[in-house]
Amino acid sequence: MAVFTLLSDSGRKELWACLALRHAAGIGPLRSMRLLEAYGSALAAVEAALAAPAAWAEEGLIPEAIARDFSRKQWLEAARAEWNALRRSGFSFLLQGDPDYPPLLRAIPDAPLLLYYKGNLELLRAPAVGVVGSRDCTREGLAVTAFFARALSRAGVTIISGLARGIDRAAHLAGLEGPGRSIALLGTGIDRLYPRHNADLAEKMETLGLLLSEFPPGTPAAPHHFPIRNRLISGLARGILVVEAAARSGSLITARLALEQGREVFAVPGHTMAAVSEGCRSLIRQGAKAVFSADDILAELAPLLQPEVRQALDKRFAEENRRKKKPVPRRKADDRHEEALATAESVLPEGDLPWLAPKESDRREKARPPARKPTPRPDLSPPEEAVLEALLAGRTHIDELARRLDQEVARLSGLLLILEMRGLVVRLPGAIYARPETGHGAA
Repeated sequence: MAVFTLLSDSGRKELWACLALRHAAGIGPLRSMRLLEAYGSALAAVEAALAAPAAWAEEGLIPEAIARDFSRKQWLEAARAEWNALRRSGFSFLLQGDPDYPPLLRAIPDAPLLLYYKGNLELLRAPAVGVVGSRDCTREGLAVTAFFARALSRAGVTIISGLARGIDRAAHLAGLEGPGRSIALLGTGIDRLYPRHNADLAEKMETLGLLLSEFPPGTPAAPHHFPIRNRLISGLARGILVVEAAARSGSLITARLALEQGREVFAVPGHTMAAVSEGCRSLIRQGAKAVFSADDILAELAPLLQPEVRQALDKRFAEENRRKKKPVPRRKADDRHEEALATAESVLPEGDLPWLAPKESDRREKARPPARKPTPRPDLSPPEEAVLEALLAGRTHIDELARRLDQEVARLSGLLLILEMRGLVVRLPGAIYARPETGHGAA
C-alpha cells in the first residue's frame, strides 16, 4: 500500500509508468498485463518502448501502430493530471508490484495496474464470495441476499459487491454484520459516490469494510464503467452468487467473467414463474450450482476456503485482543474461533452466536459411557465433541442427531458443515452423517 508522499524514487517511477500505460490509446488492462509479464514491470516496459518504438511490436506484444503512437507521448497530459491529483490528494493506492496487491486478482489476464482504496486493506487477504443481482429486486430478493451474505460473513467469508442499490446494498449491509465484512468495487473514482442514496452505506464501508476503484480520482459514473469493474468483483472472489437476475441482467456479465476466470458460479433459482429470476435459472441450466443456503456454497468451496477462513479469523481475533490490551488465553480464542465458524447457518437469531455454552442435555449425553470412547481433541468445542460422540453408534440422520443432542436442526447443520470441512464427519445421501474412521458406520 502507498500514498504518494511515502513512495521511494523507484516507486514513483513505477507509478509514472503505470499512469503512462493507463492513459495510452489502445493499451488497456489486457495489453498492459501482457507487457508486465514480458518486461517484469511497467517501468521496464515503458523504457523499452521509448528507447525503441518498435520494440513491443517486434516481440509480438502490441500492434506496431499502437506502439509507435505510445512513443509520441500523447498520453502525457492525462498521465500528468492523475499524477498531480495523487500528489495533492493523499489517496491511498496499490500497484501490482505491492505485496498487498491480492494474488487472486493479479492472476486474471486483465488485472488493473493501479487500485485506489479507502478502508481496511486487510480484507484483501480474506477469502471472499461475490454477490450480485438486480437493482430493481423484490423484497424477497433483499431478504434472500441478507440471508446468504450474513451467514457467509459470520463464517469468516468476505462479501464483495458493487455498491449499487438493490441486491448489492443488501449484500454489503449484511456482510458488515459479521467478521468477514465487505468490499465494494466502484464504477467511479474513489472520491465519487454513485448512487448518491448509498452515502450512508459508503460511509459504513469506509469505516468497517473496504472501497476499491481502478478509475482515476474524479471519474464520474458512466454506463460502460460498470461492466468493466465487474471483472474485479469476480476476480477478487472464490465464487460468485447471483441472487436475482432477469434474462438480460448485467449480473450475467459478472457470472460469465467468473467462469472465464475459473471461479465457481452459484445461483438462487427463485420462483418458477418469476421473471426477475429467469437469468438465475438460465445460469443453472448452463451448469451453475443451484443453492438454497450458505451451507451449499461453503461445502462447495470448502477445500479452498477452509485454511483461508481459519487464518482470517485467527488474525481478526488476535487484532481484537491487541486492541483491548488484555491477554486472552489461547483456549478462549479457539472457542471464539469455533463460534464464528459455526455461524454458517444464517437462520440464527440476530446477534446470537451459538454454542456459548453446552446445554444440559449435552452434559447428560456426555455422562453416558459410549460404546467406543473418542480420543479427546483440545481444538474441539463441547458441542463438536458431543456430535462426534453421538456418531460413534453409526451413521445417523440429522433429525435423529438433533433429537439426541436436543439441538435445533438449523444450528446443528452449521456445526456438521464445519466438522465435515475438517474431515471429522462425512455426509452420506439423505442427510445422513457418520464418522470416517468407522467406515461410514453401521446401517
